[in-house]
Amino acid sequence: MKKVIFYLSTLFILASCASSRFVEPLKKGEQVVALDVGGPTIEFGGAVIPIPLSSIVYARGIDTNLTVFGSVHVTSLLFGNIQTDLGATYRFFESKKSFLPSLSTSVNGNAIYDMNDSKFKFWPQLDLNAYWNFGEKDHYVYAGVSNWWELADVRSQERAQLDRWLVNPQIGLVIKTNKWFYSLETKFLGPSHNNVNLFVPYFSLLGEKGASAIYFGIGRKF
Repeated sequence: MKKVIFYLSTLFILASCASSRFVEPLKKGEQVVALDVGGPTIEFGGAVIPIPLSSIVYARGIDTNLTVFGSVHVTSLLFGNIQTDLGATYRFFESKKSFLPSLSTSVNGNAIYDMNDSKFKFWPQLDLNAYWNFGEKDHYVYAGVSNWWELADVRSQERAQLDRWLVNPQIGLVIKTNKWFYSLETKFLGPSHNNVNLFVPYFSLLGEKGASAIYFGIGRKF
């Protein structure tokens, strides 16, 4: 059991186990502490459930277009693995029209260290998102794509690494109040890759391709 989360985080890179971080940048000087829960869905006991991965995230708005963030993955820590993602979101186009989306990109570094076996993994990540604000509180919906790169030359059982670049489409919703925000996201992980006969029984809306993921988030603004 000690290695379960490490395997979930490295196998096929399908457990890119966090939702998109701050698609819309925070206001200058604004800070957020958030809880993110969810992950790839699996078939368990006849039901489809998300793997209960969780992380605590801190973010700060550097200016109106730039937000930096970092996280600690709590579930991984409980199984003897130190896991984090650190990065920044930059809005490079702000729409002034309701039908035209604003555009942002996030540069992210994902790392996990297995304290039991002294193994380390790192994946660079680049997200591109379009989002549309609505309502008095500027809630927003978004759609985009998360790009992950595999740097290791070998995968499990010392086999040659075949998957260097994974493209994961995503859609989501963020609801805001004065002090809180709530998020819901679904992501299609590795949709071009076969999921048959894997160690983890992933569920996918695309059948035998990739895995479908669900994430829930709640954050407090300061």
